[in-house]
Amino acid sequence: MKDETVPNNDTLLIIDGDLILYQKGFKHEKTEEWWIIEADIDRWVAEFFKKFGTYNYIIYLTGKGNFREKSAVTHKYKGNRTKDKPRWHEDIKQYLIHMHRTKLIEGMEADDSIAMHLTRNPNSIHIGIDKDLFQVEGWHYRYATHNAEEIPLRYISNEGFLELQIGPKKKKLVGGGYPWFYAQMLMGDKTDNIVGPKGYGDVTAYNVLDGAVTERECYERVKQCYEEAFEEHELRLRENADLLWMVRGCDNKGELIMWEIPE
Repeated sequence: MKDETVPNNDTLLIIDGDLILYQKGFKHEKTEEWWIIEADIDRWVAEFFKKFGTYNYIIYLTGKGNFREKSAVTHKYKGNRTKDKPRWHEDIKQYLIHMHRTKLIEGMEADDSIAMHLTRNPNSIHIGIDKDLFQVEGWHYRYATHNAEEIPLRYISNEGFLELQIGPKKKKLVGGGYPWFYAQMLMGDKTDNIVGPKGYGDVTAYNVLDGAVTERECYERVKQCYEEAFEEHELRLRENADLLWMVRGCDNKGELIMWEIPE
């Protein structure tokens, strides 16, 4: 059952700590005094307390291990990332763990724990900029960065949406819910080295899925694209689904609940 009630003072802010590590880390690459970085992190978190009127929050950080490393067969997961970690990476990590309400997640990514938390707690707000989490039903707020504008607090339903926005140089596809997941299945993700069918960018992915009413219809359209693009299309579709899917929970045995073909 959907809960689109506007969050209140009992709201829990769910913050993506991985972004803090890298954004604050690279911002302070040349900073010499550690206290300046501490103050910047504390001030940044406090801004959300003021914005949303609550001091309830939790930060999720990615620790060791990631099931996606085994799921990625054709291309190494995040194998295209060659840039070194920022200078203050470990210091910021330890500061978040010891001085803030932070959970270190192992075996999967912080994003998965955020997705699980958001699924279990509809009165929570996801704070971050990672587009993958827009698959997940719930409240989302994307804060402004040096290269991205703020997106006001909004509720994304499982049925979601796809929208082709006209930018200064090209059209950009944005979305949420299961339509966004299937759009990602077509476009892939260069940041994480996830390779979809060749030739599917923002516009072509939108055109394929435009007008699809149900999740099953989205799946059938994406499946056809994989059949045309790959010889072992079923394996490639399964692989990319496992890599792109944000885990919502675990079963009775504690196993992660992965994406399933919709009925």
